[in-house]
Amino acid sequence: MEKMAEYRWNTSEFAEGYDAAAPEIHPRYTAVQEQIVQLLIEHAKSLGGSYHVVDLGGGSGRLLQRVLTAIPSATATIIDQSEAFLALAERRLAPFANRVTYVVSRLQEDWLAKLTQQPQAIISTSAIHHLDPVEKQKLYQQIATKLPAGGLFLNGDEVRPEDDVEYQATMERWADFMRAGMQSGKIPQGFHPAASSWIERNVTKFGQPKKSGDDCHETAPVQLGYFRAGGFREADVAWSEELWSVLRGKR
Repeated sequence: MEKMAEYRWNTSEFAEGYDAAAPEIHPRYTAVQEQIVQLLIEHAKSLGGSYHVVDLGGGSGRLLQRVLTAIPSATATIIDQSEAFLALAERRLAPFANRVTYVVSRLQEDWLAKLTQQPQAIISTSAIHHLDPVEKQKLYQQIATKLPAGGLFLNGDEVRPEDDVEYQATMERWADFMRAGMQSGKIPQGFHPAASSWIERNVTKFGQPKKSGDDCHETAPVQLGYFRAGGFREADVAWSEELWSVLRGKR
């Protein structure tokens, strides 16, 4: 098990660098968040009453900032294994201080035991693809078990195409996007080594075996199968563009 101190995002420099550069690293970063917020707004309206959202791997709190602004009655729990990211989130979400709880936990651990409220929705962006297939299946089952009837799960993440040629071409386009961001200065200099390392792992060494913590991309049909096997009544793709999708599960 990876120790907290060894986790690459558990330093202020890495966390702050990613937070500053995120929209320049991920071509659909904002679009994915906008889709999730809109789906949550519709879900909250359909339920009425209290609405608690859990953000798994919530990082620096950018998505929850949007959620809490858009749904004034909502409360939230943000879960991340990086203390540095959660420190950024606490600063960003200070205006919502009485509506947010912060939890340090890996997604592979028993994060369920640390929740103090029943969530009506669980969300995640750009986090779950780092889990291997077995870990994903376990996590989706945990999520389905925790949500009540009518509960919603939204995973806005990197979802690979079925075809390897298309997958490789998509990854190469993303690498070009990052290179352009580094060359223009939109991606801070301090984050260049991390971006270059990503290109090395995912493009230069495309097709090599992956392990937990790497970019363990899987197709939408495979993951929606995990949803159904884990206990979701409904599972579909709510939105998709290139490598990015919002996978939706309903209890």
